[in-house]
Amino acid sequence: MAVPHPPTNPAPSAPSSRGSSIAARLFWAVGLPAALIVVALGALAWRTTTTAVQESLARELRATVQAAASSVSVRSASTLIEGSEDTAAYRRTVARLRQIASFTGSSRVLLVDEGERVLADHEGKLAIGTPAPRLALDRVELASARAGTPAVSAPFALDDGRRFLAAYARLPAPQDELTSPGGERTFPAIVLVLEAPAAALDATDTTARRVAVLVLIAVLLVAASTLVVARTITRPLLRLAAEAGRLGQGELAAALSTPPGDDEVARLGATLERMRKALVDRDAERQMMLAGIAHEVRNPLGGMELFSGLLEEGLTELPDDGVGKPVKDELVNQAQRVRKELRYLTGVVNDFLAFARDMPLQKEPVDIGALLDDVASLCRRDGTARLVVRGEGSGVVELDRNRIKQALLNLVENALAATPADGAVTLRAERGDGRLALVVEDTGKGMDATTLERVWTPFYTTKEKGSGLGLPLVRKLARDHGGDAHIRSTPGSGTAVTLEVPT
Repeated sequence: MAVPHPPTNPAPSAPSSRGSSIAARLFWAVGLPAALIVVALGALAWRTTTTAVQESLARELRATVQAAASSVSVRSASTLIEGSEDTAAYRRTVARLRQIASFTGSSRVLLVDEGERVLADHEGKLAIGTPAPRLALDRVELASARAGTPAVSAPFALDDGRRFLAAYARLPAPQDELTSPGGERTFPAIVLVLEAPAAALDATDTTARRVAVLVLIAVLLVAASTLVVARTITRPLLRLAAEAGRLGQGELAAALSTPPGDDEVARLGATLERMRKALVDRDAERQMMLAGIAHEVRNPLGGMELFSGLLEEGLTELPDDGVGKPVKDELVNQAQRVRKELRYLTGVVNDFLAFARDMPLQKEPVDIGALLDDVASLCRRDGTARLVVRGEGSGVVELDRNRIKQALLNLVENALAATPADGAVTLRAERGDGRLALVVEDTGKGMDATTLERVWTPFYTTKEKGSGLGLPLVRKLARDHGGDAHIRSTPGSGTAVTLEVPT
């Protein structure tokens, strides 16, 4: 018959909300992608807006520079040569360029020849033949303009930070130009250059900065909302995990604190509460079953031990000449063996019941030093290892004295059995950091790794005669007190068992 027993492994603690928790996975799976999407949409909106504004400005500026180029006389401009700044043609050309600058709001208006030299500027400051400024950066646009297609450069900034666009258009030939017998008269490729402010781009940048701030706020809101949702989900789960850990430690009396509502987490809590009630009912049934075992098994065993004792006494009183002394001695020996086995069986049943039943603790103030001396006095005997007690200064602790004493007796007897007669067994108390550790350490042969893995398993024993419940009972007792039991062993160096309880 299998009997439920407390877990042999330490009770699991509530999971942390860090690392690979649900909150972290929810953030990486939802919050981070959402934040990246917001950033990507913001960048796309900025890029799209900037491109659209720039293309719109370029279209308008191409049309403007082409119309402006049509208003400048290519005939007059082609007559301008170095040193002709005092001519009427130069003054008319500069005046026209000045009108274009005023009308278009350009910061600079130039006429340049095929050698990229200045023919005129709207301010009249650049001498004819001066190399035109920054045309080397727009060779592609300048070539397009010479070929007859107006072109606009990429935006550029001046020292004051304002941005401009340069537009290029070739001065067209006059419509009334007469053709010569050899063909149409051609004029040099003179290009009108406008450097117009791109204020719309500056406004777009201002808008982009505002969008960036909004995107940052949106990202923070996404992160915050993800954390809020994650905590809303994980907080009740963590509480349920703590409640489940309490169930795992065998604390079944108090009802679980289940989340309200009718969602999945609330249903999980209700399921755990039903499980707790079922465990309580099953535990009650088990207690009734164990009470039946105590009545149906222990009483007959007690009777059998009594009658075997009477049989032993009766056989001892038989006259030697009745059945013969050898036969009489053999019968007495057999009766003694039966009585010994019955006592062993009674002890196994008692250990079984002590392990399986949940008996309430009977706590009382216990002088630990006196308790250790009491245990040692009961265990010391000739022919065994030396027993050393170190319980000075351990003080008084609230414990179930009888059960702690029984556990220590069990541990000391095991240690003495495992230690040679010339060895030593130490029984000591260590107190500090809100705990009391009762340690039984021997200098015996120790345990190998395989034995250490199974030593807390009920009914596992390396003894020829043993119930395998001694160490599990020690751990159960420690956990009933809110503590635990630990074992440390090295083959050939001995074993130390620690019963630890809070103070």
